[in-house]
Amino acid sequence: MSGNKRKGPHVVDVAVGANIRRRRRDLRISQEALAVAVNLTFQQIQKYERGANRVSASMLYEISRVLKCDAGDLMPRGDWDADVAGSGWLCDAQVLHGRHPRLFAQLLAWPEDRLRV
Repeated sequence: MSGNKRKGPHVVDVAVGANIRRRRRDLRISQEALAVAVNLTFQQIQKYERGANRVSASMLYEISRVLKCDAGDLMPRGDWDADVAGSGWLCDAQVLHGRHPRLFAQLLAWPEDRLRV
């Protein structure tokens, strides 16, 4: 990845944050309550959910415990081999995020059932 100048958060960090937000909302847990449960500020939870800050593995584990799911459930799914080769959903998402970051953020805020075809 050397030489790859990326603007903004990595698409995987954005996807993890969106998955945290989706699961938290499904359980009707506020950002403040999640923050208290994992000993953070609600502002840090906001940054995680936007993908502005990367979630460490240990914090992902703690958040998943509070959200009553596996840490892997908060990770994006996909064909990683295809994505490395430059195709697949991850590459498409990176292009969309790079060209239209506000649109990408709005799409992440939609309920998942509205995004499926």
